[in-house]
Amino acid sequence: MDLVAAQLLPADILACVLGYLAPRSLAMSRGVCKAWRAIIDDYRLLRTDLLPLSFHGIFFMEELCPDPPKLFANPFTKHRIGDASLGYVENDEGSFIENHCNGLLLLWNHLVVNPATQQWVRLPPPPPRCTGMEDFYDDICLIYDPTVSPHYDVLHIPCVPYGLVDCPTTIFTEESEWPPSAYAIQVFSSRTWRWEERSLARRGEAAGTIADMEPYRDFVHRYAVYWKGAIYVHCQNDSILRITLSDGSYEVIKSPTGSKMEDSTNLHLGKSKKGVYCTLIYNDIWGGLQIWSLTDSCGKWEWVLKNDINFAAAVAKFSWFSRDENQGPWILQKGDCDEDVKEAPTQDNYEWDFDNGIILAAEEKVESDDMNLGELHFLGFHPYKEIVFLRTQARVVAFDFSSLKVQDLGKLLVQCVGSVFPYTPCWTGDIFEKN
Repeated sequence: MDLVAAQLLPADILACVLGYLAPRSLAMSRGVCKAWRAIIDDYRLLRTDLLPLSFHGIFFMEELCPDPPKLFANPFTKHRIGDASLGYVENDEGSFIENHCNGLLLLWNHLVVNPATQQWVRLPPPPPRCTGMEDFYDDICLIYDPTVSPHYDVLHIPCVPYGLVDCPTTIFTEESEWPPSAYAIQVFSSRTWRWEERSLARRGEAAGTIADMEPYRDFVHRYAVYWKGAIYVHCQNDSILRITLSDGSYEVIKSPTGSKMEDSTNLHLGKSKKGVYCTLIYNDIWGGLQIWSLTDSCGKWEWVLKNDINFAAAVAKFSWFSRDENQGPWILQKGDCDEDVKEAPTQDNYEWDFDNGIILAAEEKVESDDMNLGELHFLGFHPYKEIVFLRTQARVVAFDFSSLKVQDLGKLLVQCVGSVFPYTPCWTGDIFEKN
């Protein structure tokens, strides 16, 4: 059936025809024309349980710990991840997660893993860097959208190392702008199964100078977000790089804070309902929390403040923060899902809906003597709702920043949470080596 003939069909008949397509083919059909997209969306043809269009839980690593990854999630979801620890991956070098994108995990030693299908593949090693940049290290990013293509890309984006100007091979000085106007990165494509160096042309101003990029707060994981054909990378001075591989360009988006912050303040990048967001956490006595949304205003990127809340005041008076028992709907899944479910209490205690059961509204203020919140830790954004996940006093909460309400998810008994990745499983497609 050609496109012209298909457009002559009544909407309900065309919906029946499109419904016979495989999930990925159906998702790709949304890009044929506006009419097809409207039919696919209006008739709810996409299988959100198969494509990475549903939120499953939070993958995380324990900081400074060689243990495998863990998953904090509801154990009674319809489709469960079989082995959250990735024990099926043949890997003697540890399974530290560098990044996640639409259902795929990228491990630090260039392994790409789909936890839903338990498939994994090892990428070829990247080539050496060009002359003068041998001492740089990389932010490693993953780009994958199965609703557009079955292929994925891995990016190595150079970062300024400490004491770079003292390196004998460097081509930069403290006054050199960074990133340079022609920014060389390494890109691996699963389509060609090889690495290549690409030079990105900068639009607009640089983020600063080499001196401005002296790493600070390196213990904070800098995240990357893929949104509508561009990848947003959290840089060393808290600016954001927006990279579009399709036209080989990048631009610098200034931090919403505008300048370097105090040691007790951390900025985190993420993706939520309407695109790219940042969370600013003040770990002082008041437990401040700000949430910013990135908007495109007449071709200029601007940060819009969505919420500014005294989070400690919002929860300090509520007794459930001091409970020892796990009353929330989620548990820590360390390995085989069947064993986790056997150890979990009855399923009735775990029924939970993001839209219902919100139990806590924000309070105006509390006395400082009543504060016992501890430090706030960022665990990620819900990718499809205006919710941010936070950990404090070993409990995980979901904060709906559109309604200013909080809900307890359960107890997360780990010593120190490191890098975290909100996980959207993808149950379609295969990842294999090119041969």
